[in-house]
Amino acid sequence: MGTTYKVVLINYDGSDAEGNIFNVLNSVNEEMSTYLKSSSISELNRSNIDEWVYVSDNFLKVAVFSQETCLATEGSFNISIGYFVNYYGFGPPELADSYDGSKLMELRDQISCSSYKVDSENKRIKRLNDVYLDMSAVAKGFAIDLLSSYLDSYAIDSYFIELGGEIKYKGHKSSDQPWLVAIENPDLASPPILTLSSKEYENLSLATSGEYRNFSRREGNLVSHTIDPITFKPINKKHVSVSVIAENVMKADALATALNVMGLEKGLEYSNKNHIKSLYIVKEEGNLVLKTSKWF
Repeated sequence: MGTTYKVVLINYDGSDAEGNIFNVLNSVNEEMSTYLKSSSISELNRSNIDEWVYVSDNFLKVAVFSQETCLATEGSFNISIGYFVNYYGFGPPELADSYDGSKLMELRDQISCSSYKVDSENKRIKRLNDVYLDMSAVAKGFAIDLLSSYLDSYAIDSYFIELGGEIKYKGHKSSDQPWLVAIENPDLASPPILTLSSKEYENLSLATSGEYRNFSRREGNLVSHTIDPITFKPINKKHVSVSVIAENVMKADALATALNVMGLEKGLEYSNKNHIKSLYIVKEEGNLVLKTSKWF
């Protein structure tokens, strides 16, 4: 997934934990990474239009959830935007310079929430349009949830998972010490801009989408890694980042991306309407200001 992870287990001394944790996370990587030619998503992206590709239950779950979220956010979250992700240099490096700009513009009409079809009964999926699917805005969250379910199956009642900045914890660090989660200052200065505690937020699932760590430069300008599925260009918003607390990290991950695309005003309106716990960090006159939905 091109990032690091950290897992803390409390009151568990199984010697097989480290290897099993890696295997759970890596199983998602091997299915949903566009960087691996052998992955399920790479196979799907190579397939012919209307050609069924057989995939796992996990892959189907993420594909169905992504389609539902695309519809719910009116396209602000859309995994079929992959051609444009690659074009702006945020996909596999070998694809960054392989697109003809005029041809790419012709592909805009192919991108939609219904660009692929899922057949859950027969465990298969097919592309209906000429799109390149990219699950990078949801796969990390799903991987954390999958690992969480694995740890729950071993009756581990207190743990902390962090993968690429997305976080899930359960229980407390100790009987008298809570888990603490810091939302960092986008200026990369300390102290953190906000700290959440397991005393107030039990079993937290948190994701953040921001532009201050993952960006590139094109013609001397900073370019966001988040591509707007409506404009097909990197976003250029006045907020610095957006964080979401949800019932699971997959949902928080996808919604953080969608709200990042929507921007502050539309995103808060959407959050308030849909009971989403969201937090925007905005820079106003050189100062960082917190703007939250009424549910946060």
